[in-house]
Amino acid sequence: MSFNEFINHRRKEMSLTVDDLVERSGLPKGTVSKITAGINQNPKLSTIEALCRALHCSLDDALGLSAAPADAFTRREKEFVKKYRTLDEYGREMMDSVLEIEYRRCRPALRMLALPFYAMSVSAGFGNPLDETPSEEIEITDTPEHRQGSFAVRISGDSMLPQFRDGDRVLVREQQSVEIGEIGIFVLNGESFIKKLGVNELISLNPHYPPKPYSAADSIICCGKVLCKL
Repeated sequence: MSFNEFINHRRKEMSLTVDDLVERSGLPKGTVSKITAGINQNPKLSTIEALCRALHCSLDDALGLSAAPADAFTRREKEFVKKYRTLDEYGREMMDSVLEIEYRRCRPALRMLALPFYAMSVSAGFGNPLDETPSEEIEITDTPEHRQGSFAVRISGDSMLPQFRDGDRVLVREQQSVEIGEIGIFVLNGESFIKKLGVNELISLNPHYPPKPYSAADSIICCGKVLCKL
């Protein structure tokens, strides 16, 4: 927002006319009119200071050098809260009802994604879950992270506490390998697990469970990388 735009925005927030701003600032009307019209886009510092005093704002705000927090109240919102606090219980219930109705009306509809879900539990499960037919499809919110997923599986046991609990569903991106330190779904000698990949071992997050080592003699398959818990 340019300085001229800020001045007009702030003036309207305070319900001031150009003449009001002239009176408050003590500046010539021609000077204020050129600034509010966007003609003079490089006023003197003394002019900027006078306008800031009239509009009760700082130089940093006017020149765009300070950013207000995302949750900062506008003047209009502050006025609304002030009025709301003067209402009795009946009035507050009425306002709450209207606010909820309008919130639902204006809230953007969530887009959903449908993904195959394997109910067969991993971590002490048996076999490759991808060899089974998905028991159902699940719908998850359409987000950039969720779009990377290929399927979801349910996990069992507490070997991946505290990040994953018994019964959690996790989103997995199907791939044949993961990097060291990443969490994936693995099938080791016919048993399926959710583990962190180590050097020649599968690691549990729960320190009460020892790593599961493997060698070239073992059969190990990576089903994919765990993206997140659903």
